[in-house]
Amino acid sequence: MTEYNKENPFPAKIIERYVLNKEGSTKKTYHITLDLAGSKISYRAGDALAIFPENLPEEVNTLLEALNKSGNEEITDPRSGSTLSLEHFLKAKVNLNRIPAVLLKQTGDAKLLEEDNKEARAQFIAKHDLVEFFELYPTNLPLQELVSYFAPLLPRFYSIASSPTVNPHTVDLLVATFSYKHGKKEKEGLGPHYLCHLAAMHTTPIHTYLHPTPHFLLPQDPTTPIIMIGPGTGVAPYRAFLQEREAQKASGKNWLFFGERNQATDYYYEAYFESLKKKDFLSLDLAFSRDQSEKYYVQHRLLEKGDEIWSLLSSGAYLYVCGDARHMAKDVTTALHSIIENHGSQDGKNYLKSLRKEKRLLLDVY
Repeated sequence: MTEYNKENPFPAKIIERYVLNKEGSTKKTYHITLDLAGSKISYRAGDALAIFPENLPEEVNTLLEALNKSGNEEITDPRSGSTLSLEHFLKAKVNLNRIPAVLLKQTGDAKLLEEDNKEARAQFIAKHDLVEFFELYPTNLPLQELVSYFAPLLPRFYSIASSPTVNPHTVDLLVATFSYKHGKKEKEGLGPHYLCHLAAMHTTPIHTYLHPTPHFLLPQDPTTPIIMIGPGTGVAPYRAFLQEREAQKASGKNWLFFGERNQATDYYYEAYFESLKKKDFLSLDLAFSRDQSEKYYVQHRLLEKGDEIWSLLSSGAYLYVCGDARHMAKDVTTALHSIIENHGSQDGKNYLKSLRKEKRLLLDVY
């Protein structure tokens, strides 16, 4: 049996793709279904999928021009040892945003290259991409040596939003598009742009492999209550959890805290979650930050429900947090400390530490 992994990814195909946001939203978040038939990839609710994106053809062509190459030149991939065309290598294997520090000597800038000038070098790298670099500083390095310096294009990781019991041969993903500034350029997030726009449905091979997350799985006992906190695309694994718990006919309480910008336009999987709520399979607490004059987030909702949360944690509930590590996870942690101290009369930090030890506080933050 072929095992698919980082070195040997499976060529999946996109069989479904649509925008989840409704008209008027300031966001574009997609539901994407990949066909894994024939891969024998076996996943669990909570696992993630690693996907290798590809660079934009126009960026690759501009870089080839800057290098004065046709793209048909054969090179050896310095990592795998396989032979491929330069164009394919630049498209699928190279981080075009990253200038290798070793190439900075090509600038001939003595001040930039001074040993104690690390900050200036870091700033230069942050403000330029490979295309700009070679347009400014053409190179005479032998091609094979040059490509050996290029940084690899790394996989992107997406929480699987479907249950293997319900969908054993497909996976659903929740993918938010975004743009960002890189130096003077406005760029699209590479992974989302590839999956949501560049890759053709049913034809483009999406090179992927399973990324198991043993730290973020459902409790083995289906009677155990679970509290799931996941605003934005952080809700993805909870859709998988709920599909799985439905299939298990789990009797444990399921409680979801979800938030986004506007309820009318940004309530992902609304019909599914509301149907579960209607049949008393799911308790649902929502926080839409821009539906009122004061910003309102999931941590505010948690504080309002502090007494019930403490009661459930005291009875052995598992607590999951998924999504943005920089802001959301910190704010949620602060809210949990407050809940534990106010309703449980215990030290918040120590209590969460003990939950982590018991593997009842499970984090998937990024």
